[in-house]
Order: sequence, then structure tokens, then C-alpha cells
Amino acid sequence: MSGPSVLSVRSLTRHYATGAGPVRALDGVSLDVAAGELVGIFGPSGSGKSTFLMLAGLLENPTSGEVWLAGQRVSHAGADLDALREIRRRRIGFVFQKANLIPFLSAVENVALALEIADVAPADARAHGRRLLAALDLAHRAESLPARLSGGEQQRVAVVRALANAPPLILADEPTAALDRVRGRQVMEIFRRIAAAHGTAVVVITHDPRSTDLFDRIVHFEDGRMCAGKVEQD
Repeated sequence: MSGPSVLSVRSLTRHYATGAGPVRALDGVSLDVAAGELVGIFGPSGSGKSTFLMLAGLLENPTSGEVWLAGQRVSHAGADLDALREIRRRRIGFVFQKANLIPFLSAVENVALALEIADVAPADARAHGRRLLAALDLAHRAESLPARLSGGEQQRVAVVRALANAPPLILADEPTAALDRVRGRQVMEIFRRIAAAHGTAVVVITHDPRSTDLFDRIVHFEDGRMCAGKVEQD
């Protein structure tokens, strides 16, 4: 790491009770992600990657351990998730496998909505949304509905939406899984640019080995724990 830690997790665990006994979905994970760092998290299905994202993104509480953002402890076993909603909205951007754009809103309206929820005036939100879309070569698609966008364009709009409030942390869960090689590479290059240009900490959870050269660091999960490992190339 080269900058201050934006995200720090300490001894993070998440256990679930099942009829067959407890499941250790995450088991004692500690990780720091610095400003401007692009980190890839790899591992097989069921290894704890998505559980890690849910906890780091303040969407669930851990069974034990802590989540810190910029030196502030924000989550632990007894944290009030409702009270964390404002922190999530202002300090974390999410990108998922599916773009999840609102189908009856244009690209710029999808982006502007994220700003309006944060109390930005509609006109200002649209203007900023257009600037962000232009920065990712989507100015010509600003008024297009999602159905008129390619899969790669939809995912780029989703990235723009995640950037709308300039969060210091972006968490992406399998953002290229539904894209071909070229479009998947384009999305990963956008994350690389965001980290470098804005000092954003970006964590990408993925199975995709095609863009490993873009990561500053690769972390491997298996059986709910961080472990040494190798990413298999195509």
C-alpha cells in the first residue's frame, strides 16, 4: 500500500446457523486497502468473497471483528445497520454483476438520481451526471434508455452511478462476469483510471483472470479465509 487506509477490516467473521450446523462464511479476515489502490479478490464460489463485500460495504454486521473507514470504526457485531445507511450512501459506491439500471430512466437520469437522493438539486445532478458520463466516453448515450445500451455500456453507466457522490471506496462484485473479453477489459480499465486519477480505493471481487495485470494487489479467499494462491490465466 502507498497511501492511507480507506478500508480496514480486523479479524472479520460471519457465521450462519443452519440445520447441519454453523457455517463459517468468513473466518478471521483482516485486510487494509489504501487510497488509490485497486485490489482484486479471487477465489472459488463459496469462498467468502461476496460475504466479505457485504460486511465491508456495511450491508450486514459481522459475527465478530470490525470494519473501519478512514480510521473510524463503523461496523462491529452490535452496530445499528440503519444508522450506517448515511455512511454507505456517502462513502461507498457499489457495482454489481448486473447493472441494475432503472429501465424507464435514461443513462443521465440513472446517474442523477443517486445525486438527488443525496440532496443535490435536480438540475445540478443532471449536469454533473453528464460530466461523469462524458469522462467515461458515454456523452452520446446520456439520453438513452438502458434497453438501448449494450451490456458494456450499461455496466459503464453503473460505474458512473457508483462514482456520482465521489465515494472514497468502491466495492464491485463480479462486474465483468456478464461481459465478453473486450468489454470486461474496458470496465476493469475504468476502475484502474478511477483509482489512479481520484485516489479512490477500489475492491473488485471476481473469478475473471483476464485483467489481473491491472490490479495493484491480488488477494485469494478459500473456505472463508485469506490464503496464498495463484490466479489461473486463460
